[in-house]
Amino acid sequence: MRIKFLLIVTIIITLIGCGSKKEAQKEEEIKSVTVQKVERKVVKNNLLFTGTAYPWEETALAAQIASRVRKIFVKEGDYVRQGQLLVQMDDQQLTQIEMQFNDAKRDFERAEKLKIEGAISEQQYEKFKLAYETLKTNYEKILENTQLRAPFSGVITAKYLNDGELFLMAPAGGRSVPAILHLMNVSELKIKISINEFDAYKIKVGQKAIITSDFLPGEVFSGYVTRISPVVDPVSKKVELEIRVPNRGNKIKAYSFVRVEIDLGETQDLLIPTSAILTDPMTQKNYVYVYQDGKAKKKFVVKGKEVNDESVIRSGLNEGEKIIVEGQSNLIDGENVKIYRSL
Repeated sequence: MRIKFLLIVTIIITLIGCGSKKEAQKEEEIKSVTVQKVERKVVKNNLLFTGTAYPWEETALAAQIASRVRKIFVKEGDYVRQGQLLVQMDDQQLTQIEMQFNDAKRDFERAEKLKIEGAISEQQYEKFKLAYETLKTNYEKILENTQLRAPFSGVITAKYLNDGELFLMAPAGGRSVPAILHLMNVSELKIKISINEFDAYKIKVGQKAIITSDFLPGEVFSGYVTRISPVVDPVSKKVELEIRVPNRGNKIKAYSFVRVEIDLGETQDLLIPTSAILTDPMTQKNYVYVYQDGKAKKKFVVKGKEVNDESVIRSGLNEGEKIIVEGQSNLIDGENVKIYRSL
């Protein structure tokens, strides 16, 4: 009888021990996670872009007719002012037309006096006037092609011909257009950048921009938006934007790479650690795990811009919710979890 009693007690103790062990094992299988509350923070809406700096003005200087170069008065790197004489072309044709123009001018001036005196008819007067105006137009056109002047102030960036060489109306020497000189105005630059559609609607013409260059550490240049393309590129889905910036000391090189920052002010946005955001491999949608009553609940979110190591959440979460920021990688929706640490 005693032996039977001891056997029953042993069996009961063994069963209790096994049950406790299973419960402990089950407790150990619940994953520990770190959580953090979703908070609304002040976000500076600075849009950052990269772009290329183009000269504000540039032109290939050339005559409109084939002719020999008599004299080039500038060299590469020279600064020139608007209206300055840069190139003198062969003026043999100019000399001939100038003589004809001067004769026509004298005849017309004499005809004006005779008309006032009533010595010639209106028809005769109009004949002298037409001859004078025609030769004046021809003379000015040939003069323009004989003396090439700077259409704006700037720097000579290329010289393609030398004194005495023949200018032909065809590209040569690697040029895409016929030219004798190339002139750029780099005292101001236009920065061209491509932005996405979402950002394009936030920016307005006249908005201020900050321009920097990796090659000019510590230098900051201020500009403003001058043009926003009215169309979206059908392939890239980007919108072209131009910024005008005074090039202080001509420090930024034309066609160089620059960085652009446009300040859109501040907003209050929901921010969470970027590392807490996962991507569904099937849908490529972003999601996070939210801690709710001891379970990990999967929630899809729409992610906005990144701010340092955090991301703006446009939709999918509410302020105050606890998201899992550590231990979320191997979770499944609805899985039991326990909080190891709260940030």
